[in-house]
Amino acid sequence: MTPFNILRDALYFFTRHLTSLLALCLPWLALESIVRYQVMLQAGQEAGLWEMLAGLLFYPIYTGSLIMFLSARSHGVVPSITALWGDAIRLWPRFAILAGLTAGMVVLGFSLMIIPGFLIMVKFAFAEPLLVLRGLPPLQALRISFERTRGHFLTLLACIMVTLLPAWMLDAWITSHFMAEPVVMIALQSLSGMLQLLLTIAVFRLFMMTDSDN
Repeated sequence: MTPFNILRDALYFFTRHLTSLLALCLPWLALESIVRYQVMLQAGQEAGLWEMLAGLLFYPIYTGSLIMFLSARSHGVVPSITALWGDAIRLWPRFAILAGLTAGMVVLGFSLMIIPGFLIMVKFAFAEPLLVLRGLPPLQALRISFERTRGHFLTLLACIMVTLLPAWMLDAWITSHFMAEPVVMIALQSLSGMLQLLLTIAVFRLFMMTDSDN
């Protein structure tokens, strides 16, 4: 399946289930945006590391909930949002470790050169669904993701570039234009976070295809 088909399917799912996705993820994205804004106010130019740590508080909850929601809908089940949140919170320690390891390696990759950063993002793209849906520990999820993404590099890279690069540019624009307007900035960053969920949906689609092949 081509990147276009995967992204088209992800966008279709996103728009079809937008109400459920907003209820599932937006509260946590809003909390994350509030904390990130406070971190930027307090830390100033040194906010980068603290912003990443703030993201680790909430990212495992809304991303874990989303992955479980995607799995349930793929089996025709309509899950309870509060149940998904509860399951994601129980997974939080392992997911936070995984997200921290991945984020640290991606940042290191980007600090060396841009290409290693994207390479790491691609090779570890399946680690999150492996941890959430298969119950694998973080290091094993990373190792198996590295193996399972073989043969899908260009597809995953295209999905990452199409979804994340515009979102990163949007985040930079929001920060540069609305820092003095906290309510507007928090609202826009929360909506930007919703758009970035398209990548999680696209990765899940490809993950399930490779899972069925195996």
